[in-house]
Amino acid sequence: MPQKTIIMRVIICLFIISFFSLDAKAQNNVGITPLHEFFQKNADSTYILQFVGTFNIPSYRILSKVGDTITTYTYKSNTKLDHKVKNIPKAFRDMFLKKNGNLIYFIPVDINVFFNPHYLSLDSLNQFWSKSSKLKMWDINDDKIDGEGCGEKHSRYAISDGGEIYLHLITKDSIKELFFYAPDYYNEKCPGRKGRKAIIDLWDLFDTYFKVETRY
Repeated sequence: MPQKTIIMRVIICLFIISFFSLDAKAQNNVGITPLHEFFQKNADSTYILQFVGTFNIPSYRILSKVGDTITTYTYKSNTKLDHKVKNIPKAFRDMFLKKNGNLIYFIPVDINVFFNPHYLSLDSLNQFWSKSSKLKMWDINDDKIDGEGCGEKHSRYAISDGGEIYLHLITKDSIKELFFYAPDYYNEKCPGRKGRKAIIDLWDLFDTYFKVETRY
């Protein structure tokens, strides 16, 4: 067998192994993590909102309250570098960005370099908390209860490449997980579910206060 063919096969195998390794790491970041447990121990009430796509980097947006103090946080990849980075060669800049982007896959979701405060004014924090509370997320049904999609009568609308939204509602006593699959898409195709509408409203609210320009 020609040497070039052997080398190509080795490269392909390494790529496949790396792909499934990253996918497995990403799947390990779904559910209750040390980050969730930290908030259960140290806060009175917390919303942790997460979107999971096929190749999505672990990313969380957090609204939390301790006593009368409301705070917001993010857990996301540090892909932005200091503006002075323009003074170093491009090859080195690219390596720094790659390192920061990939590291998040290989460490537990916890209080680490990817966890940072998101600063808002006191008025914004109070409004954010008040509007989130009015949605009464504790009382809604998610897709684990109501089922994914539009049901058998509208099975033609079923998709398999939509994203997942996880909401963890955390208190000292419990961590409640809500799960929704492609809620925007299915709300458009078969509207009417209160839980699905509520998670969309909450996501839009988080977009507003975390200044996210697009949904995903």
